[in-house]
Amino acid sequence: MTASQAQARLDDAIAALLASEPAALADPYSLFERMRREDPVHPHGRFVFLTRYDDVHRLLQDTSDRYTKRYDRSAHLTEFVASLSPADQAAVEEYYAFVNLWMQRADLDVHARLRRISHRAFTPRRVAQMQAAVERYADGLIASFAGEEVVDLTTFAFDLPLMVIVDMLGCPGEDRLLIRDWSAAIGEHLDRDSVTTLSAAVRAIREFGVYVDEIIAGHRGRREEDDLIAALLAADEQGGLTTEELKAMFILLLFAGHETTANLIGTGTLQLLTHREQWERLCREPGRMPGAIEELLRFVSPVQWITRVAAKDHEIAGVPVPAGHVVLGIVAAANRDPAVFEDPEALDVARTGRHLGFGFGTRFCLGASLARLEGVVALSLLTARFPDMQLVDDTHAFTSNAVLRRLVRLPVRLGPDRGPGAYRAVDPTQFAPGSAA
Repeated sequence: MTASQAQARLDDAIAALLASEPAALADPYSLFERMRREDPVHPHGRFVFLTRYDDVHRLLQDTSDRYTKRYDRSAHLTEFVASLSPADQAAVEEYYAFVNLWMQRADLDVHARLRRISHRAFTPRRVAQMQAAVERYADGLIASFAGEEVVDLTTFAFDLPLMVIVDMLGCPGEDRLLIRDWSAAIGEHLDRDSVTTLSAAVRAIREFGVYVDEIIAGHRGRREEDDLIAALLAADEQGGLTTEELKAMFILLLFAGHETTANLIGTGTLQLLTHREQWERLCREPGRMPGAIEELLRFVSPVQWITRVAAKDHEIAGVPVPAGHVVLGIVAAANRDPAVFEDPEALDVARTGRHLGFGFGTRFCLGASLARLEGVVALSLLTARFPDMQLVDDTHAFTSNAVLRRLVRLPVRLGPDRGPGAYRAVDPTQFAPGSAA
């Protein structure tokens, strides 16, 4: 095979991943390993892929005016929109008018303002106070397994963090299915150029918006605690948030507050059961679970990459990055870089090291401590109560898109339940935001 043929095959594999084709979603890591080894700063059309740890780390740290988070300013999206009908162009504009209100899409000062407002809900003290609720919800979900020999653990993985964030934002518990479906539609279209997923995402945004308007109206005038809802409403009333930003913040927290944690719990359980010796080690040594969650964040990378749009021409490692091009920092590749992690393709729950699963710097994941707590509680309960759990089969499909990569199903054979007394509570002080990973 010639060099040009090898390059063409590499670009075909990248195109399949960007299109979220099932075969590409099944194992993106081998593609990332090849890119990191052969061409770690890889141009692909209007994209530039970064796959080395140091390059992704620098991108995450960059707060200069070289980049914007506004994907709608990318040359790639501009070309895509130009090919659409007027109705679809209007839908794209509506979608990005909403998404650009999200904290994670905001640039510099706007991002800092939105982060200050929402940060108070995710302090170590508040997360520690939520431990009992997380354990109660997890116990209730496990109770629903009663009498079942085989269960689909993706339901458990998705419902646990969804229950927690719904509770935090004062939404009725019976609305979880609605929120789940809206979130799935929005997540399916995240950073994608697809008319099919666009229409479903815009419809979800509209319906979600009407729902959140009703939730917010119900909370006004009857706030009793210094909680997340009170903080958001006070910021709105004092001019710190616009009405549209308030609505977007609610929807972002409902969406992002469970989607990625569900991927951590679901795909993390799959990997532990696949690497059976690691599962059994955690059953024997439950105190290792906080460290195991960090290793799963490295190994699974629930968010596979982060994007930045070049605001001006520049270079990365000598590779030109024209203004408007999209730079993709492949977190899943950085987290398996052999220059940083010894034997990176091995899952080792005793590993130490600093992964990039929650980002870095000013954009470090706001809900990291809560996600860690939910992951530790979920997997501690499963290993304590069902140490003999087994995968039903070895074939597992993934859906959503390449950024989020969510398991379709995870059927497991539970084995005997050792009962609630087998669980040993974790120490919530281990889950402080920004703690070493």
